[in-house]
Amino acid sequence: MKNHRNSERFDDFARVICGDLCIVNGVLTDISEKGFKAEFNAPCNIDNEKEYEIQLRLSRVNAEPLELLSRPMWSNFVDGKTSIGFSILHSKDSARLEQYIKMLKDDKKSEDEIGVASFDSESLFI
Repeated sequence: MKNHRNSERFDDFARVICGDLCIVNGVLTDISEKGFKAEFNAPCNIDNEKEYEIQLRLSRVNAEPLELLSRPMWSNFVDGKTSIGFSILHSKDSARLEQYIKMLKDDKKSEDEIGVASFDSESLFI
């Protein structure tokens, strides 16, 4: 499925915060310049016509959460978990997201070349 996308997706981990969508925080599983997938351990109140302000607390960098305006494109509820694919709309943190994706691309390139990924050792995400 990832091979048919317009932009490269990266496996990543972040806390997904959106009180309008779900009472519990979710977990980001992959991200690209144009979208991301999140999983929640609870049912979510999803309106596919609505735009959601979502915060992503990234695990790889010590920074304020990314604030992204996103729209759900698809969702699944299986075994008590909700998976949602989001499209990212132009957001106040679009430039920061672009920098983060560049870092992921660089890390993947380094990983492919020498087998090592970089992480911010002072990350606040736990």
